[in-house]
Amino acid sequence: MRNRTRQQSMADRHDYDQKAEKTQDGELVSSFMCSPETAAEEFEISKQLYHQITGRKQSPEHDIIMYRIIQSFKPGEISPEDANRLGYELAMKFTRGQHQFVVSTHVDKAHIHTHIEFNSTNLNCDAKFQNVKNSAFILRRLNDELCRAHGLSVIENPKPSAKKQKEMAAEKYGTSHKEQLRQTIDRVLPDCQGYENFLAKMRAEGYEIREGKKLSFRAPGWDRFTRSDKLGADYTKEALRERSIHRGGRSSAARKAVPHAGRKVNMLIDIQAKMAAGKGAGYERWAKIFNLKEAAKTLNFLIENDLTDYDELTARAEQAGDRFDEVSRHIKQLECRMAEVAQLKTHIINYSKTREVYAAYKKSRHKKEFLAEHGAEIAQHEAAKKAFDALDGKPIPKVAQLSKQYAALLAEKQEQYAEYKALRQDMIAYRTAKQNVDKILGLVPEEQDQNREQKPER
Repeated sequence: MRNRTRQQSMADRHDYDQKAEKTQDGELVSSFMCSPETAAEEFEISKQLYHQITGRKQSPEHDIIMYRIIQSFKPGEISPEDANRLGYELAMKFTRGQHQFVVSTHVDKAHIHTHIEFNSTNLNCDAKFQNVKNSAFILRRLNDELCRAHGLSVIENPKPSAKKQKEMAAEKYGTSHKEQLRQTIDRVLPDCQGYENFLAKMRAEGYEIREGKKLSFRAPGWDRFTRSDKLGADYTKEALRERSIHRGGRSSAARKAVPHAGRKVNMLIDIQAKMAAGKGAGYERWAKIFNLKEAAKTLNFLIENDLTDYDELTARAEQAGDRFDEVSRHIKQLECRMAEVAQLKTHIINYSKTREVYAAYKKSRHKKEFLAEHGAEIAQHEAAKKAFDALDGKPIPKVAQLSKQYAALLAEKQEQYAEYKALRQDMIAYRTAKQNVDKILGLVPEEQDQNREQKPER
């Protein structure tokens, strides 16, 4: 990033992707859980909150702030609007709806192509995207499936690269088997519906599982199994069973309650005065993890919101998080339904366009030659028929009905998104205040703080 800030780097990338001359004056830009115009600012907020929540901070040269996917199409095969919708669908599937992203479709070249930028930090701001060994394979498989479903060309036998990206990263940074396993588990768990579902998803990721008193995993290419309990308190067999039920959150064993019994936040005033004077044995350690400017900001927030009791601060932080999660889930549901409606609408249009060609194909005595000439149209028609079969006998809606339904969903999403942004800021403010108070009052366990301080930056 050289002399640029993290936010400036992201803003430069978004500005390039969203150039008017490339995206038909911004008509070919869509996004998830962020506004395209302020994506860089919103990405940055999530990263600041990530640091507050986890205590983790990477050096600029090793910090991956966001990821890019470029999706290209054969000239003449797809419209710009459909390309953008397909890019959105690919991003949603690949990130599993856990990361903000912006989709920009470019039409300034001979071939239509789409730039997808997604935030490395997840929506909960407590983890980052894990670019595991088979990420490129998973992405290619998802893209090929989507393209085939829409009757588009795919590269059937891509030439393998001389050296895979993950292999180069492992050589440079020395990623261990334990870390790879830990990253995969953290990525898989949020979508799990119980322990058995978690094991099934790990097998789908390519892991061999050995289950007895202890739980062990082995990925392709590993000589030995790696025990999950060697990864930390959140990864024991019991902890994973609990986390799989609670969609990836920390286990109760790892969440050690910090006694606070009615602590008053106004103690901050005395602490701040003491630290400002440079007195007390705890000054040096405290100064490493905090500063007076942040303490003052936290104090102002507490005073403005009439917060003097620690328990009340904790309750408000939890309430803000719960309300944010509720609205986030609703927006995700709306997004999924919008994608379904748009896809069904596309199928109906494609079915109508390709009906005569498909009828001719069925009557043809030279199907192989006919298929070679009209393969894309036939694939579109068959994909549409498959979608109609999935309606389970329900009447196929009219395109006008779907357009009206999509518009209503979009209007509701926009209304919800305004509330989402306000609630997100609220959640960030309360969580940040609580994190700062915990540090100032020494409510973070000593061992935990030391681990954070000693953890090497990568």
